[in-house]
Amino acid sequence: MRAGEQRAFEEFFQANVPRLLAFVTRYSGLDSASVEDIVQNTLIKAMRSLSSYRGEASLYTWLTQIGLYELVDNTRKTSRRPAHISLNDIEDYWRLWGQLRVPSHKEPAAEVETELRRAAVLNTLQTLPRRYAQVLEAKYGDGLSVEEIAAMMGVTHTTVQSLLARAREAFRVAWSSIMSPEGGSAPR
Repeated sequence: MRAGEQRAFEEFFQANVPRLLAFVTRYSGLDSASVEDIVQNTLIKAMRSLSSYRGEASLYTWLTQIGLYELVDNTRKTSRRPAHISLNDIEDYWRLWGQLRVPSHKEPAAEVETELRRAAVLNTLQTLPRRYAQVLEAKYGDGLSVEEIAAMMGVTHTTVQSLLARAREAFRVAWSSIMSPEGGSAPR
């Protein structure tokens, strides 16, 4: 290689570059483009200072030492550079952020709020007479019509309407007492 033989350089390249790439990758944790840059700079510096190679260590060991200096130099330069985001990348970040964002009703705070409210409703229903809780669950929980509730309970349409009115009022009173500051700490 010192004499400028192309074949010697090709043998050197084939024998050492793949190992040097693996070495830099293992020690740096950098992306492949940065690793290739460091290996390229290492090879350039090695070729420029080939006359200083004394043969005391293997050629590969000499290259890895140059590669380590390149890694340290790269780390030092990177730490001095301010972090920045390219203006070209901002649209990509916003698009990705929009895809990753959880819908507001699925955010943890909203889910906790929903679960607390659901628990408060169930707690309130448990304080009502069984028949009131049954008619409210059928109407608002199951979405049944007054006619369907009447058929299910074996009563008239008018009886279900009357029962629903009394049950709603009983629920409102029970809910107010549970939701009052002295009555409990369920959600608003």
